[in-house]
Amino acid sequence: MAKQSTSPQSPDFQKRFLLPQFWGIWLGAGLLRLLSLIPYPFKLHTGKALGKLLFLIAAKRKRLAKANIDLCFPEKNEDERRDLVKKHFESLGIGLMEMSLAWYGAHKKDHAHAAERNLVRYMGEEHLREAQARGKGVLILSPHFTTLELTGLFVSFLTHFNAVYRPHDNPLMDYLIAKGRTILYSNQPAGVPIANSNTRGMLKTLKAGGSLGFLPDQRYRAKGHIEVPFFDHAAKSNPATSKIAKLTGCAVVPTFTRRLDNGTYEVEFLPALDNFPSGDDYADTLRLHQLYEAEIRHNPAQYLWVHNRWNLKNY
Repeated sequence: MAKQSTSPQSPDFQKRFLLPQFWGIWLGAGLLRLLSLIPYPFKLHTGKALGKLLFLIAAKRKRLAKANIDLCFPEKNEDERRDLVKKHFESLGIGLMEMSLAWYGAHKKDHAHAAERNLVRYMGEEHLREAQARGKGVLILSPHFTTLELTGLFVSFLTHFNAVYRPHDNPLMDYLIAKGRTILYSNQPAGVPIANSNTRGMLKTLKAGGSLGFLPDQRYRAKGHIEVPFFDHAAKSNPATSKIAKLTGCAVVPTFTRRLDNGTYEVEFLPALDNFPSGDDYADTLRLHQLYEAEIRHNPAQYLWVHNRWNLKNY
C-alpha cells in the first residue's frame, strides 16, 4: 500500500463528479458562482434577503438556533431572543454571499492586487507578527462565526497559511470546499487546506514555522473529547489546541472577524496566549471558551447558532 502524503495537496477533480447523482450539487455551485457576480455594494442587501428567506423555510435550523440562543442568553427576554434569531439568519444569508466572494472573487486571479483587500482593516497585526517571529509556527485560532469564509481570505492578505478543515462526507462537496478555500498566492505556494485528520501534516507545517488557520470550537464527540462549560453549560469539546501546542511549541493567536454595518470588516489578532498549554487540557479549553464567549457576547448575531454545539435533543 502506498504511503499517504502528509503534505497539503490541491484536490483533484474526478470524472465521476459528472454523474447524475452530483448534478444537484453542481447546480448549487453554479448558483453560488452567479451570486459572486453581483456587484459588491448589493451583496449585503442580497445576503440579507437570502437570510430572511432561510428564516422562513429552514424550520429545523431556526428551531435549533432559537434553542441555542435561549440556552446562552437567559437574561434576554423572549422578544430580544427572537430578534437575535432573525438577525442571525440575515447574517447567515450574508455569509453565503461572503462564501461566493471567498471562493470566486478577484483574488483567485490576482491575489497581490485583489479588490477584496479594500474591505478589511486589521487590529493587533503586530501580535501575529510577534508570534511568527518565534519561529515555531502559529495556530491562528478562529471560532465559527458566519464570516469564517472571509476570515481565511483576509488572513491570507497578511501571511501565507493553510486552513484546517473537516472533510465533507460527499466527495464532490469536499472537492468544492477544498478548492474554494485554497488560496492562490502570487509568489508563494498555494495555501491548500489540510484535513483535520491529517495530524502529521499539521504538525509538519507548524514545526517548519508555518501558520495554520484552526477552528476548534464545534462539538466534538470522538474519542478523547472532554466536557467543558461553554456559556455555563457542559459542551463536548476537542482539546486538540492544547495538544498541538504541546507537541510543536507553536504560538496560539486568537483571531476574530467582525462584519461592520458599512459593509467592511475588521480582523483582530489578540496577543499569543501566554502559559499555553498549561498542562491541564480542561483549564486550557475553558480559557478558550471564555475568550470565545466574550467575543460572541460582543457580536452575537454573527456566531454560528445553527450548529448543535450543546447536543440538544429536543428543539
